[in-house]
Amino acid sequence: MDTEYAGSAESATAQRKLAWLEAELAAELKERRRRRDWDRRRALTLQLATVSLSALVTVLLGLKVGEPLATRLADVALVSGALVTVLAAWAAFFGYRTLWIQRSDTVHRLNSLRRRLGLLKAEYGDAVPEPSRLVPLIEEYQAILEDDHDSWVRLRQSEAGGTAS
Repeated sequence: MDTEYAGSAESATAQRKLAWLEAELAAELKERRRRRDWDRRRALTLQLATVSLSALVTVLLGLKVGEPLATRLADVALVSGALVTVLAAWAAFFGYRTLWIQRSDTVHRLNSLRRRLGLLKAEYGDAVPEPSRLVPLIEEYQAILEDDHDSWVRLRQSEAGGTAS
């Protein structure tokens, strides 16, 4: 009777852990995808703006027009060149492209973990998986989040010249 109670308590604990892991994975995936998409949009926007403004500078400086239009176009080219410098510095400081790649890796790893969790649930059907099968998945989940955080810290340290921001 005591072993039956212990087994039932262990099963209930495993069920709660399983539900927790599923909820955590869903929430983390939603947030990490949102951040990844934000970083991707920022990286692409900054890259396109920088390239477009650089091309504009080239065109403006290469146009053969008379005065006073030539002076105005040179002024616009100067401002555009300055904007290119500011946007390039912004992109380098915030590292959106690197963050996009890092977050894509984290999303991939979380998706992989979610698929393995789904397979485990499929193996057990309506039954609750054994705790020994659940613990490694929870540990992997924690490791993924730690790796993501550590990557973010290393990125910030390298951008700040060795000090975390």
